[in-house]
Amino acid sequence: MIESLIVSLTLAITIELGISLIIGIKKRNDIITVISTNTLTNPIFVFFVNILKIVNINYYLWILLILTMEIIIIFAEGKIYSKVLLFNKVSGLKMSLINNIISFAIGLIFIVISQIY
Repeated sequence: MIESLIVSLTLAITIELGISLIIGIKKRNDIITVISTNTLTNPIFVFFVNILKIVNINYYLWILLILTMEIIIIFAEGKIYSKVLLFNKVSGLKMSLINNIISFAIGLIFIVISQIY
């Protein structure tokens, strides 16, 4: 579980910070906010996913719970970004949505590739 947390957190910060920089984040405090927000929310998501791996539930319910958790995180990060980021060219919610959709998609690609090899 610790290894999956480290890998997931490193990927999430790298991907979401990279996307944020592309979107236009430049100020040091905004960069720290993106990193801190991911450091807060990613371990919660990874813990939740690892708990779901232990629990024997229907596959479709598992997918529904993962997507629900991701949506909750999008809104939580969006709220944090809206309140803390100095950058205002994109709303906090939109920034979170863009970051998380891309990060989630790349994470799925990594999972698929790791299952093949």
